[in-house]
Amino acid sequence: MDVFFVRNGITCLFICVVCAFADLDNPQINFTVVEDEPENVSPLVTKVPRAFVCVGPLVEKGEWPKEIDVDEIQGITDDSKHYYITNQWEIYKIAKENPRKVVAKLHLMRIQHFLKDGFYRHFGGISYYKGLIYVATTGRVHPLTTRRAVPIVVVLDSDLNFVKFARFPEKTQAGAAWIAVNPVDGHLYSSYGDSVFEYSRSFGNGDDLTLLSGYRMDFEHADLSQEEWDDAVAQGGTFTNDGVLFYVLDLKHAEYSASTGVHAFVLNNGMASEIDVLGLNNKGELRPFISVKYRGSMDGDRFWEMEDVQFGVDSVSEYIDLLKLRNGKEDEAEIVRYRLIHDLKGALNKLVEDLF
Repeated sequence: MDVFFVRNGITCLFICVVCAFADLDNPQINFTVVEDEPENVSPLVTKVPRAFVCVGPLVEKGEWPKEIDVDEIQGITDDSKHYYITNQWEIYKIAKENPRKVVAKLHLMRIQHFLKDGFYRHFGGISYYKGLIYVATTGRVHPLTTRRAVPIVVVLDSDLNFVKFARFPEKTQAGAAWIAVNPVDGHLYSSYGDSVFEYSRSFGNGDDLTLLSGYRMDFEHADLSQEEWDDAVAQGGTFTNDGVLFYVLDLKHAEYSASTGVHAFVLNNGMASEIDVLGLNNKGELRPFISVKYRGSMDGDRFWEMEDVQFGVDSVSEYIDLLKLRNGKEDEAEIVRYRLIHDLKGALNKLVEDLF
């Protein structure tokens, strides 16, 4: 008998798997689900995903437009018909039905004169919400004015025309790798260090963002040393329709880290508390978050970096799309889909199918 025990503030789950060794093709499965009080769930969160299943790549090597420099790929978001992809200098709008087709593009230098302070040279995470696109953007000291480029959010319309920009409060957030809109409250969210920050989405061109709240991140599944935390990178984030934050934590220089992947959080009372979302990683291991940082099995294989993540819903279920990058002699990028499951018993049945 193999017994798995998984616990967080939302669910206490016992899975007992009993295999008849004489008949491994038809194992007998027994499990019991015990619900705890949802201590850590924000009042804004009405339901949380309990498990994930990897569907596989939606866009992979050889399917990207030739003009996209995938070795600098950074962020992903979408509307009903298009993906919006950032690399360091550019934003691309590509058709979902034909990912090789670039519908529109924007180079950062084309809007540099709108941005006033500093010299901006790096698009980051990106978020689509109600016809507008929000892009986290960073830079350096301007070569002529000597002004340092504070992190900003650039707002574009769906055709990638400039609308406005706003500055992150420099004392609060010295860097901005990603940005996302929480559809529950319509506010902007980003992170720096071990904190998530919430901002008003109402601002004029060139204004400072209005800070509404901050949340300290309480990881259940990232037991890192201080040296590892110093090397950790906040790559991306997205919210479900019910306000659950999926956050990308990546250790850039680690070939394998048990903490690297996409972690789920609920935000409440100044805390971002991690919750368990069960599933199998690409090595067949049961993990409580989307864990995918592995080298391949062939000589010369490189490890994948997690870049950004987006949430969506289709006729089948809710899902998370993860943008991954692998740098090497030949750079390649993928968009990989993970379906989210809310029903525990259904999730367990699917996990058992995958295990056996």
